Amino acid sequence: MIKPNVRKHALLLWKAVTARFSMEDKPAQRPKEKDFFDLVDEARQEYRVALSQFNHVSDPDMVDHAIYAMVAAEKKYTYLLKKAYNDGYRLPAKIDLLRERRPDDA
Repeated sequence: MIKPNVRKHALLLWKAVTARFSMEDKPAQRPKEKDFFDLVDEARQEYRVALSQFNHVSDPDMVDHAIYAMVAAEKKYTYLLKKAYNDGYRLPAKIDLLRERRPDDA
């Protein structure tokens, strides 16, 4: 008969091994804070580029493309801003100041 302690440790080890080699989808990891700030900054830049492209195209097909790119970039940027707000960040005028701020409940 296997002792309860040994059995408990064997089960924990087995779970760790099977989880390591499992083919199941793992839960998405929350991006690190610095990565999140970089995502916000990149989304802002993408929106500015799309807006600039929209302002400089004249071909009707390119206008449609520029509109789609601008709308997509705007939605991405808006989503990230809402996420930052819901996570407790209050966005200052400059993105560098955002890096210095932390949520109150952290």
